[in-house]
Amino acid sequence: MTSQAKQLQWMKQVQVPARLSVEAPTPRERLVAALAERPRTVAQLAQEFGLAQPTMLDQVRRALRDGLIVEVEVSAEQRRTAGERYYAPTVPVIRQADRELLEPACRAVANELAAALTEQRGDVLAAFAMTHLARDGWEFSDLWPYMQELVFRLTLEQMDGMSAPTVVPQHGLAWVEELADTELVLADEHEKGVA
Repeated sequence: MTSQAKQLQWMKQVQVPARLSVEAPTPRERLVAALAERPRTVAQLAQEFGLAQPTMLDQVRRALRDGLIVEVEVSAEQRRTAGERYYAPTVPVIRQADRELLEPACRAVANELAAALTEQRGDVLAAFAMTHLARDGWEFSDLWPYMQELVFRLTLEQMDGMSAPTVVPQHGLAWVEELADTELVLADEHEKGVA
């Protein structure tokens, strides 16, 4: 009998500020926020963040290595020199205006799904009670990430015209959401804790 390797996948939503702010938690998120506006070069990013080019290049290289950003082609009019390299996020950035367009339709779907889950709650809880997870002391609420992914995947299998999600990139981000109403703060000021 051969053992099968287990592959765990985890998709997560990460909120990225529309502009840099003191609350921006990581350099990676600040980088994605800047590149969501338009593709940029290392030199352009360094200038915007007020960092030395080698420091910015190191951040870009790490983000490239981890699959968070990608090198992209830009038009000849955008280039200052032929050898410039431009970068953009590898995941869609959902802007506030886009969210306002998408959310009502998604809310209607969520309402129907909530009604169906409420109706089937007893059957789902009974099935969970028979699992080894329940016997091992896990709570049903611990299964929500799994349940969400499974219900969504099974729903897509029954639908025509909707594409299935792509493989989750190694950075784990399924998409990022841009936050509005934040102020631009240079990266070096952020690191020094200056507002």
